[in-house]
Amino acid sequence: MVRFSDLDKKGAKREADPDSSLIEELAEELTQEESTPLDANDWYQRACRFLEDVFGKVRNQEKPNLSEGENLIEEIVQSCLQGNLPQELLIKAQYGDETNSFLVNKGVNVTVFAIFMGDNLGLPKARLAELGLAALLHDIGKVRVPDEILYKKEGLTEAETKVLQKYPQDSFELLNGLGDKYHHLAECALHLNERLDGSGFPQGLQGDAINPYARIIGILELYEAMTHNRPQRQRFSHFEAVKEIIKTKKSAFQRELLKAFLNTFGVFPLHCLVKLNSGVVGRVIETYEEQPLRPKIEIIVDAQQRPVKVPRTIDLREQQVLYIADALTEENLNA
Repeated sequence: MVRFSDLDKKGAKREADPDSSLIEELAEELTQEESTPLDANDWYQRACRFLEDVFGKVRNQEKPNLSEGENLIEEIVQSCLQGNLPQELLIKAQYGDETNSFLVNKGVNVTVFAIFMGDNLGLPKARLAELGLAALLHDIGKVRVPDEILYKKEGLTEAETKVLQKYPQDSFELLNGLGDKYHHLAECALHLNERLDGSGFPQGLQGDAINPYARIIGILELYEAMTHNRPQRQRFSHFEAVKEIIKTKKSAFQRELLKAFLNTFGVFPLHCLVKLNSGVVGRVIETYEEQPLRPKIEIIVDAQQRPVKVPRTIDLREQQVLYIADALTEENLNA
């Protein structure tokens, strides 16, 4: 099993003669110069279509081909390492629902989150690619969960919960059946709901016994589920979700990973809605690492709760009497 300490290696370079190192550096510079930014909308839609195809094949008891998924992950990883991964893609994953299937949306959203967080952790290219593909397919076993359970609007009975909690084993069987090349994906999917303190399922694993990719994706899939609509509830705001994860789940996840999670998304991420103590509502358009609680916002609703006709911005670093009093969702705003 791959350990987290292996993932944390920052890609130590092999010994090489000076000439070959120089050639490699020049080749890398040329590649970066010729690279173009990833088209966020196009990549997201292609990723959704790939997952829809995979899930369809699983439903028909056919063996899916993962080569297209590997190519998609290669594209997003390459863009990330070249420094031109668009923030638009992260915003899309945080706030959008591209298809009618929350399983498809969730798989793609968690993949985007995983690449951004993996980069924050400093994972080398090969590990980042493995993490991305594991994230894309992490929920594959849920295809076998009956729709009346998966999409139930009321709380599940004890018997229904037991049926649902079989999906990690189904994910393992499906991915492991694709060959030894994908065993790490299968183990990650099996361990996805395990928690550092032993409170997870299906095996109640603890600490280093949990696959390291599963430890990362476990935080991200929980966050994604909380910040997107589900059949039984409305989405949480980013701030509410982060607060809940830190407050109730801090013993379940590695401190280092929680820190990377916060560093990846920030307290008030781009595009999120916030309400100031003055009563106005705005959307975050710029954040500052040195002052994460005082971003720049574009005002969209005035203090009398009227939509503004002429947009204006406020940089909270320059307005010390103003501060963020609450975070909102689109549903809160429109209520």
